[in-house]
Amino acid sequence: MKTNPWIIGLKAARANLVPGLILQGAAFVLLAAYHFLPGVARALDTVAEWQVRYGIPFSFASYLFFCGIIPYLFCLAMPSLRPKEPGKALLFALSVWSVAGLILPQFYRLQTYLYGAGTDVRTLTLKIITDQFGYTAFFASPYIAITHLWKDRGYRWSAIAPLLGRGWYRRLVIPNLVMNWVVWIPSLIVIYSLPTALQSHVSGLIGGFWALMSLQIAAHTQK
Repeated sequence: MKTNPWIIGLKAARANLVPGLILQGAAFVLLAAYHFLPGVARALDTVAEWQVRYGIPFSFASYLFFCGIIPYLFCLAMPSLRPKEPGKALLFALSVWSVAGLILPQFYRLQTYLYGAGTDVRTLTLKIITDQFGYTAFFASPYIAITHLWKDRGYRWSAIAPLLGRGWYRRLVIPNLVMNWVVWIPSLIVIYSLPTALQSHVSGLIGGFWALMSLQIAAHTQK
């Protein structure tokens, strides 16, 4: 019997429900702090000013640091997750998250161009739908699934080519996509409620913490 990828994704989302809720709660606390705590607002506005001043290199470095470097260092510190080839693992992290760090800020800018910078329900809904059922479904999730499968198969494309035949999207992408929707749709309410200059940085921060939580779960379940 074939395993239903939608069920796999829902089971994964349920298994990660508590850390996901913690992460989402922290994101909404950040949003509230930005609006109600002057100190937090000043700090984040400074980041936004740096983004306007330094542009793509700053957003790129920020996203790469949170999503690539920190999880890599975490893996090095955890014996159960330490890569067998740290050099290759570092190059992989830098390469994969560099691409995301270049594309995602431009996608957020495109969203602002298409739908405006408002935080009303209609604007947030349009941006989240475009994000999760467009960008994520057709680029981000397949990209992450394929690149990490390549890493897990010893960085050999010949080893994953047979897995990319008919039905590959259903098998490889949908389980991760379902869990992604559960975690990220609430988080995107926060991201798209912030100024455009902050969106990629907060996205990287949330993504980095989600990766750390996932790694901790893996460290405690790998026995």
